[in-house]
Amino acid sequence: MNSNLLLVAWPNGNSVVASTRMSIGYTQPTVVTGFTLTTITAGTTVNATHWKWLFRCQGCTSWTSSAGVTGSMITNGVQVFGWAHSTVAVNAPANPASTFTEHNTFGLWGHNTADAHYSNYDDFLDGSATPITTSVPTSTATATATTTAPVVTATPYDYIVVGAGASGIIVADRLSEAGKNVLLIERGGPSTAETGGTEVPPWPSKTSLTKFDIPGLFESMFSGSLPYWWCDDVQPFAGCLIGGGAAINGLLYWYPTDAEWATSNGWPSGWQTPSAALEKVKARLPATDTPSPDGKRYLTQVYDVVKSILDKQNYSATTINSNPNAKDHVYGHPGYYIKGGKRTGPMDTYLKTAKARSNFKLLSNTKVLSLVRNGAQITGVQTDNKSINGNGIISLTSKGRVILSSGPFGTAKILFGSGIGPADQISFFAADSTLSKYLPPSSQYISLPVGQNVKDNPSVNLVFTHPSVDSYDNWGPIWSAPRTADANQYVQSQSGVFAGSSPRINFWRAYGGSDGKTRYVQGTSRPGACCFTPTYPYNETAQFTITLYLSTGLTSVGRIGVNDASLRMRAITKPWFTDPVDKAVMVTAINDVLSTYKQVPNLQLISPDNVTTTETHATQMVDSSN
Repeated sequence: MNSNLLLVAWPNGNSVVASTRMSIGYTQPTVVTGFTLTTITAGTTVNATHWKWLFRCQGCTSWTSSAGVTGSMITNGVQVFGWAHSTVAVNAPANPASTFTEHNTFGLWGHNTADAHYSNYDDFLDGSATPITTSVPTSTATATATTTAPVVTATPYDYIVVGAGASGIIVADRLSEAGKNVLLIERGGPSTAETGGTEVPPWPSKTSLTKFDIPGLFESMFSGSLPYWWCDDVQPFAGCLIGGGAAINGLLYWYPTDAEWATSNGWPSGWQTPSAALEKVKARLPATDTPSPDGKRYLTQVYDVVKSILDKQNYSATTINSNPNAKDHVYGHPGYYIKGGKRTGPMDTYLKTAKARSNFKLLSNTKVLSLVRNGAQITGVQTDNKSINGNGIISLTSKGRVILSSGPFGTAKILFGSGIGPADQISFFAADSTLSKYLPPSSQYISLPVGQNVKDNPSVNLVFTHPSVDSYDNWGPIWSAPRTADANQYVQSQSGVFAGSSPRINFWRAYGGSDGKTRYVQGTSRPGACCFTPTYPYNETAQFTITLYLSTGLTSVGRIGVNDASLRMRAITKPWFTDPVDKAVMVTAINDVLSTYKQVPNLQLISPDNVTTTETHATQMVDSSN
């Protein structure tokens, strides 16, 4: 609510009284001017039981609060709106500036504003529109009608960081720490409560923590009715909110092995032992394998069963983040970025320190469409917020830099829309009536292999049942109807099942491929299962999943980009198993896991079934789910 434009309305006799308001704290919202509200008479009704208000709000897509905080709504995408309602009448019904008591109920909804544009907008107006004027009870206020959004002047920045995910937040924090004038732009809105998020669960036990704060709500990310947290122009799951993927993922967190920094892995000479930097990260953002503050582990049955499978294959238990280089024949409890039973990550650490500096600014709900450039010289960014400088452009200082950290899909799309990348990709943007005007002259197009040679980790699920396992209702009711005792425990002390995400064990094994290269397979197991068709009856309350990922060392590559006028980013050449050695290693890993499961009493394999080969299962899973 704070520093955002509010429309307040109520019935008075046979008419509707309304005003534009704002609050910069948790106080009574007061009337603000600079916006034009108009009642559409033909669509407005008041009777004994109901009332309906049809209105037009001009100049209402962007604003600046009295505290200098700017805001705007997404006008060509998915915008989340909030509503609040009170059953208590206002104090002076005839006065648009009347005071009133706090609302009784409130909520949110997402709206696709991209589909709301209409070329003959005036058709909606009935010719008998009634302008609404509000007398503001201060000596300095005057009624100012505007038909366009107020222009906000943006000063040039030393660095513009595009994308407030894990990388963007940390880079922006470190640059502002060095004294640079930094702007961090995020196309989405808040996530955790720390960032201003309000997506709290509708539990009987009330909490101010959001879906993104509570680790145990991770699985609910995939079942929301209006999942505004996913990017609406990317086919795979990608987070478009403050924190990016770090705000919506399963919170697994492992310190890197030394091999991650090898020159053969693309790092320059001299970066092979970044121990000092890693220690700084661990100090600010430590990992834990006991996420519940009471020190207890919950839903441990899956760990025990998978341990029994792996022990028979000469695996050994380890504390994963205490031995980061041990990634062969080892298993352990998952490492999480959880503190005090809540998701931490860059949003709760690096973003906090950045926001405390006067030389840092975060601009959310603003999408960067392209880079503004003259040849190879970048001079700024083009945003979708036309209230900024009147044209949506934010400029750099003379020696400024733009850092793109919008994920592989978002970053590639910005480059394509800037005339940087393969010709076939730029051509889609050149054909778009809106985005084509942001491209430089074709003579300045820069041909680079953007979106090519992309790697991704293929994954294959194995589904089992065991009578000791609690599938936790397959995580289905956790958002709207969780187990009461577990929800109450979490609200009271941030402990219990909801203090951790769904994974219960992780394991690794190294494989030598026929090409002489070493590949690592990572396993993750959780209660519950998804996305398979059983061929015979099984106990759904006892199901669990082992997911195998081909990880470090894989060699298959593909390509990402757009392939139609929707400009929706996707994998246009799938990057999984293009090298047959990758597939052979994955099949071997599956067979290894399955080699000892029958030695565990009462353990039953559900998927793949007994007529599907592991090679066929791997092919089907990767083609359909990655």
